[in-house]
Amino acid sequence: MPVSEVQKPCLTQTAQGFSVLYKDRFLYSKYSPQKNILSVVAGMEILPGTIFLCVSPLLCYGVQELAERLPTDCLLIGVEADPALHELAAERAKALPCAQNGTFVLERPEALRAVPEKISRLNKGQYRRVIRLDMSGGAAFLAEFYDSLFEATRNAVSQFWKNRVTLVKFGRRYAKNILQNLSLVDKAKPLPRVQKPILVLGAGESALQTILAIKREPTNAHARERFYIIAVDAVLQTLRSLSLRPNAVICEESQDIIARAFTGCRAWYDTLFVSASACPQVARLCPQKNVFYTSLYEQTGFLLQLTESGILPNPIPPLGSVGLSAVKIALSIRADERIPVLVSGLDFSYSCGQTHVSGSLHERARRIKSTRLLPFRAYGASFGADSIALSSKNGASVYTGTALLSYARLFSFIFGKEKNLFDVGSTGLALGIPQQDIADALAQEPQPIEKAEAASEGGFTPPPAVALQGEPHSVSQFLAKERTALVQLRNIFTGKTKIPDSQQNAQIERLLQNREYLYLHFPDGYRLSLSQDFLNRVRIELDYFLKIIGKASENC
Repeated sequence: MPVSEVQKPCLTQTAQGFSVLYKDRFLYSKYSPQKNILSVVAGMEILPGTIFLCVSPLLCYGVQELAERLPTDCLLIGVEADPALHELAAERAKALPCAQNGTFVLERPEALRAVPEKISRLNKGQYRRVIRLDMSGGAAFLAEFYDSLFEATRNAVSQFWKNRVTLVKFGRRYAKNILQNLSLVDKAKPLPRVQKPILVLGAGESALQTILAIKREPTNAHARERFYIIAVDAVLQTLRSLSLRPNAVICEESQDIIARAFTGCRAWYDTLFVSASACPQVARLCPQKNVFYTSLYEQTGFLLQLTESGILPNPIPPLGSVGLSAVKIALSIRADERIPVLVSGLDFSYSCGQTHVSGSLHERARRIKSTRLLPFRAYGASFGADSIALSSKNGASVYTGTALLSYARLFSFIFGKEKNLFDVGSTGLALGIPQQDIADALAQEPQPIEKAEAASEGGFTPPPAVALQGEPHSVSQFLAKERTALVQLRNIFTGKTKIPDSQQNAQIERLLQNREYLYLHFPDGYRLSLSQDFLNRVRIELDYFLKIIGKASENC
């Protein structure tokens, strides 16, 4: 809202400095404005690798004092969402030495939602925690937004370390899958442009009620044509058993077990949105139906080179959940943001003993393995050490875990402001978007879109039309370049290529640049090391990836 439309903040002289009067409230003490925040700063224990989220810094009391106590690997980020207060804070921050040398950064109100993603890009292992500091009474005006921002920022930092655990386990598989899928990229379809309502179906329990509501429609045949349906891979078997054919399926799982979700369903969809790091076995089922996207699971030169040169299309940030990726895709492919996107089955919770929709891959697997000693119902998920009992959006008692709860909060933060995004699921955690009954959605007549406008800001970043200078712009060129570099590395390690000791490390470092797939899955692989132990492990990986690249080249 423009500053002219709200009451402007007024500086008020007190006995020991200035306070601010805004919206009939003093945002600092009327007696000693600086005292509280300075005492908090003085008493803080500051640990290395900390990001301080300075909420409503306003007159910037305590900011310079805090900056002077920080280790070099800490960061101060000022967030002021109110435009009127931000204008005042920006004027005060200009004079601070910590703002001039980059230790303190005051983010613009319109850029606050991008702060978690910015931290994800900056974090290369040096940040470990986020501390929130409410530096004035202005933090109370938009308390809910600041709570969400802090949670998302904290998740962005913790996600790096969670990703490290994931990458140690799956990082090699991700790289292998990408290299194997490269031969299919040229055969893939382009992104569709959809001009009718889109329905995203996750694998949560609420998906079943939505599917049955569609099938109960008197004009069922027409009702199924009303939506462009995108289903996550795990719910495909449920849809087939209920004879509801989706337009598209999305697959992000890297492990081969996900191929079971497609058993008998090869002809049951028209489009497969498939992550570049997804299981190659699934991508090869119907190559002509594939639409590739690239989940940037780590900010590496390897992935950025592939996406910026246009070899891997449609990059999206790592969202951690195939359901969130499906919503991201749905928002990206609608021809106009007036087209509604409906989501169901993104519950991020479950009822007692039931973790997925009936008939899904997970439920079928449990049913097959069930015995009298191993019951079909998954009560361990409901009453495990990580389970949390909450109330769902319809008031029923549901269970969730820390990971699922973080996905629900991430959904709300990323998609909460999207236009024409509705939740038609009847159960599960609240997603921070408007609720709509599926029957009402079916009853609405589709609005004609006269002119297709640009997709919403949540869309894909299109790859450049021209490859980066000096970089390969085709799959075969890229694979040939990688094979040459890996052979050169192997020759150096084995002594086949003789290089003076003074030049050897520089040559190795040059060849390892943008080839993080060789070491990203090491426990210490978030940064390149030239220690002998590290290079010995790289040497072992060379032969493995040379075989993968050789087979991929044969398929091109």
